Amino acid sequence: MKNLESFEAAAKSIGVDPNILPSVTGLPQAEGKAIIAAYKLFIISKASWEGKKIDWNNDDQYKYYPWFDMETYEDKADRVGSGVGFSDYGYGYAYSSSPVGSRLVFPTSEIAKYVGTTHLAIYRDLMVIE
Repeated sequence: MKNLESFEAAAKSIGVDPNILPSVTGLPQAEGKAIIAAYKLFIISKASWEGKKIDWNNDDQYKYYPWFDMETYEDKADRVGSGVGFSDYGYGYAYSSSPVGSRLVFPTSEIAKYVGTTHLAIYRDLMVIE
């Protein structure tokens, strides 16, 4: 998972220049920060697949994503909870759904956990309004 230890490493592993980020000129700072975080996570996710295609028509190809507890704790009011969990998809009779965008899934639960814990600050930038 060496290519996933940083955004820069992930970007370089798939031939993307890590110094080129989305332009967020004119947007409020919080929204711009979230857009850049989403882009970085898209790149990290793509690198995790190591060239394999995500096939949403293949039920045998599992897809995972980190899940976070985002509540604020009284004794740590300056930070958001950082518990990481996992999910792949929900299903029921003749029904299935994926509650996460396809650009943010990972090929194994181990990789999802690694990325979720290693890149917690990027996920926080995406999900937390401060």
